[in-house]
Amino acid sequence: MNICVVTPYFNADPAWLRQAHHSVLAQTTPARHILVCDGSTPAEIDNFHGTHILLGRNYSDYGNTPRLIGCYRAISEGADAIAFLDADNWYRPDHLASLRNYALANGLAACCSARTLHRPDGSLLAKCQVVNARPYIDTSCLLVMKPAFPHLISWAIHSQDIAAVVDQAVWQAIAGSGAPVGFLDNASVCYRTRHAVHYQLAGVQPPPEAITRSDTRGDHYQ
Repeated sequence: MNICVVTPYFNADPAWLRQAHHSVLAQTTPARHILVCDGSTPAEIDNFHGTHILLGRNYSDYGNTPRLIGCYRAISEGADAIAFLDADNWYRPDHLASLRNYALANGLAACCSARTLHRPDGSLLAKCQVVNARPYIDTSCLLVMKPAFPHLISWAIHSQDIAAVVDQAVWQAIAGSGAPVGFLDNASVCYRTRHAVHYQLAGVQPPPEAITRSDTRGDHYQ
């Protein structure tokens, strides 16, 4: 199975982006990484393996338009499944294999995994209890199979006021079509967070620089 992983980025921390890329390369099932530079200075990654798309402007929509452009490229490269990985996150080695196997075993059009929450330095906070597909998913936890590719247009057809949570619209578009979807309770995505609510949910005092807001998912484009 040809799996492509799409990562948009804008002024991403180079070390974080390298970690994201290396986590794709380290997957137990092969995958092609498609980076989409959203109008910032292109990142330099030693020994990069994949496709690097450079956009001439920043679309200012939390990476949604770059994600769709990455999806188009993945389809042109013969993808059978498309996953997503934000530039500040990384995969555990079994992430893609576990989702692929789960989707194939259950005839799913799309599925998502659980995630763990991490401090900016990468240290573990806790398993996230909010991203469980009831109803929330996370962009980096999502795997979309070929039959559901037409629904990926949802990345770029919504208004700016919901741009930060379009991953939910993509998921709802697939599930709402009647296509079978599923949640795999395997925390195979590592989510780097600066949101105070995540520290509070983990029973940890938030750092002074933590972001205070009501969104308990904290799924935001870097």
